[in-house]
Amino acid sequence: MRKSLMALYGAAALVAFTPAAHAVDFEPGDTGFEVSGDINSGPVTANVGRSGIGLGDFTDNFFFIIDQNGLGSGSISTSATIFRDVTDLDLTSVSFNGVEAAITRTAQGLFEVAFAKGINIVSGQENTLTVSGNSRGAGSYGGQLTFTPVAAIPELGTWGMMILGFAFAGSALRVRRRSAKVAFA
Repeated sequence: MRKSLMALYGAAALVAFTPAAHAVDFEPGDTGFEVSGDINSGPVTANVGRSGIGLGDFTDNFFFIIDQNGLGSGSISTSATIFRDVTDLDLTSVSFNGVEAAITRTAQGLFEVAFAKGINIVSGQENTLTVSGNSRGAGSYGGQLTFTPVAAIPELGTWGMMILGFAFAGSALRVRRRSAKVAFA
């Protein structure tokens, strides 16, 4: 009975002293989400990040809409001076519109970089960058996003009509016009 009570107290203490997960949502213009460029007519860049992240797990979501079709890319990085120190932050996952970014760790985890490229951005649809990790008390990360517009790709029917148009133009050029010659005596 005594062992059961000790186990129960231990479980209660574990739950009571475990920090809550931090979840923060950002939109352009918020502190930690600076956007440059015109979302309607050109390339767009953004700086993202957060500092002073408290002890425990966290998830940050960056939401944005760009009014043109194109491709996006981005990277997130973090660094620490001492391994597992209060400023050490471990990235557990980074995703851009559902595409998981590759995370590279160097120098025993003191430096971490996550990056993704060629992410499809559709005009008028909400895009999401999600950064998740574990902070040891005062962690921080920073990163950048880029967007480049691309010309729309014609639909299959449009390609068919274009090819038929070239075929008709080519056949019209190849046909010889036979004209009647009038001979006067």
